[in-house]
Amino acid sequence: MKRLYFGAFAIAGALVASSAQAAPAITGDYVESRSANVFIGACHHEGEVQTNGRNAVLAWSIKDGSFNGVSLKGVTAVAVVAADKHVELADARRRSVLYVSDSATAAQREALVSLLKERAAKALGELVGVKVAPVAFDASGDTYRVHVANTAQLKVRKQTQQLCCKQNYELWGKPFVSVKDAKAGYCVSAEFKDNSLIESWSASDQNNAYFGQFEL
Repeated sequence: MKRLYFGAFAIAGALVASSAQAAPAITGDYVESRSANVFIGACHHEGEVQTNGRNAVLAWSIKDGSFNGVSLKGVTAVAVVAADKHVELADARRRSVLYVSDSATAAQREALVSLLKERAAKALGELVGVKVAPVAFDASGDTYRVHVANTAQLKVRKQTQQLCCKQNYELWGKPFVSVKDAKAGYCVSAEFKDNSLIESWSASDQNNAYFGQFEL
């Protein structure tokens, strides 16, 4: 009898685990930009590791998926990340502020924050603030355009450009979150100008971006 009970519990546990694993992921468009190149020659990259790359802007436009029973379809969000050294370094201490679209419901904002804390904790590091703001995310055409009212903006072309470096270009690092077939992009401009929690910064004319379809 005990063996029968044990077998029943084992089967039930396996079904629960299988159900959890089969839960659909949160998916959508993603773009990020950093204060250092991700597609450049080796010497250029090595120089930037020592002096730049301590800031980034991450942006999500969710197309499908639910978390904690709440649909996140249509929600947009931007995270601004700052670190004490180049963000790719394993021992870099990251801090972040998250801006969630004001078009999201309170339940959606709460679910999104919980999702990112659970599945993108390493990318965000210490989340020091969550703010509600108008967030625009346009992935149409050959350029990503992201805008957080009076706070941040991002314009990234979906292709790289030849810069000053004369060495063979290489791809360095990887996106902050899981991105299917991630590609490097050219940052026309990126800016963050809210000093209340994290220092302001800007970047332009760099192959410092990743983009593609994210999955969390």
